[in-house]
Amino acid sequence: MSITGLTALESLKKLVQECMEHPKDYTPGHVLLTIIQTGEGSVSRAKLQKLLGLGDGSVRSMVKCMKKHGLIHTSASGSRLTGRGMRILRQVRLHVPDLRKTGLDYLSVGRVNYAAVLRGIEPPDVLKTRDMAVRLGGSGAVLLTVREKSLEIPCVAEDLRSVSVKDHEELSKMSLKEKDFILIVGGDDDCSALRALGSILLELLVRQA
Repeated sequence: MSITGLTALESLKKLVQECMEHPKDYTPGHVLLTIIQTGEGSVSRAKLQKLLGLGDGSVRSMVKCMKKHGLIHTSASGSRLTGRGMRILRQVRLHVPDLRKTGLDYLSVGRVNYAAVLRGIEPPDVLKTRDMAVRLGGSGAVLLTVREKSLEIPCVAEDLRSVSVKDHEELSKMSLKEKDFILIVGGDDDCSALRALGSILLELLVRQA
């Protein structure tokens, strides 16, 4: 059966829920991030450890679970997305076209900050998203709106440049379009920031279905 449109994201949600029947060191968000980070190439477990901030045992367990559910296949060169995984990746990229670690001053919400561009989806509630980030082990979250070539911080500043030129220049490097949103999630380290960001993104994506 072909997985198309947001049905692919619903399928992803069901798969990661099955993977998380018992407490583990990785989260559904890590599964989503693995799909994004793997992309169209092959990635080794060592690289996934570095990208996700997870230990070898956690990555090994996650890869095994993803392989069981037909998301990836493994070889001597590493893990690669299956056709099913690629269909999910294409849908994710429609709504999250850019995700990267970023250095921020004014907008920093943790020792480590990651930013994701949100496109074509309902914006999350800022306060609920911040609370969710903290509940998931992150240290905070902030949301910006791309409006008329400016980056707006709701209820704070209509143009980020008025409070931080550096942060504006940093975030402007991302792939942005009018009416996009930028979600910034922070943590004490890469692992905590990515754990929170990945899980928030997964919830936002499946909510659109």
